[in-house]
Amino acid sequence: MKIGKLLSVIVVGLASLIVISAGAIAIASFAFSRGSKQQNVSPPDGQQAISPTGDALLFSKSSGSSSFLYRKAGASGKGVRLTRAMSGIESEPSFSHSGRLVVYSFADSPDSRSSIWIVGIDGSNPHAVTRESQDAMHPVFSPDDSEIFFGASSFNGHYSPVVRPARHDWDVFSVPVQATAGIAGAAPTQITHESFYAMQSLDAVRDSINPGEASILISTTGYPIGALIEQFGSGASGRKKIFQPHVQGEPSFGPAFGDARFGHDGMDVLFLAATNSQGGNYDYNVYSMSDVTGGEIKQLTHLKGMTKNLRVLPGNKAIFENGGTIYLLDIEKQTTEPI
Repeated sequence: MKIGKLLSVIVVGLASLIVISAGAIAIASFAFSRGSKQQNVSPPDGQQAISPTGDALLFSKSSGSSSFLYRKAGASGKGVRLTRAMSGIESEPSFSHSGRLVVYSFADSPDSRSSIWIVGIDGSNPHAVTRESQDAMHPVFSPDDSEIFFGASSFNGHYSPVVRPARHDWDVFSVPVQATAGIAGAAPTQITHESFYAMQSLDAVRDSINPGEASILISTTGYPIGALIEQFGSGASGRKKIFQPHVQGEPSFGPAFGDARFGHDGMDVLFLAATNSQGGNYDYNVYSMSDVTGGEIKQLTHLKGMTKNLRVLPGNKAIFENGGTIYLLDIEKQTTEPI
């Protein structure tokens, strides 16, 4: 299997997901600080993306205080740098649907803000499409590759003396792109006006009801009701759908989610959820639910420890990392295998 052979060479060690509980948010009135620096996490290792045809792989690899993107073609191909940046943090790569372009987030250092960049799959013409001042992350291409959707945080700080500073007040934006590059000087368009407390992930698929628009999915946290999965239309105002699926053994304070991704052409949602039925450390596993009803919740994996970096692949498959191992998930059969 082409994807399985390709993924066997992935460098792992992904940065841990941090999900903020409703209890931590509840004490916001006692401590609120807007930090002058971003206090980013360490450079991420192993974050990966696979081309639409499954024949090219991107992964991030740290080097000192920097993190660079590498491209690997074929199962036996050698990993080569995607760009020639001398320093900085390149992360969150995502292919265009044509497979010709890559979008990623870039920060000068762990304590600087992040901007969105585009580069050709051959490493040509790397350039920013947002300003660093916007502090943008989680980029994905629109279904027709004409736009890039991303999340942007308006401040960095903390709501509690026991919680480290982090990005807050998120909203979703879009910026137009051409077939080979970003449109010079194009101003981002703000799609949501919600100031989300947190944003764990962002995904987009073609809107099956409104031609020419996209459905946008985010994993977020809302006060005071806790973790949420929310869906928006790129051309509509206000919320479209709000989900808060409950899984057996979830934490006592309520559900805690990681990544949320569209599956089955937007008919389903795959998401990571925490369980803590035995006490001790949380276990994160992959679940699915109907995007139509928010029901039909199924647990697709049964692993211990932290699961992260969930990505949906063509052919009703998905990949994720757990315990230092990359797994391939057959969504329909509900089976996993390490690769």
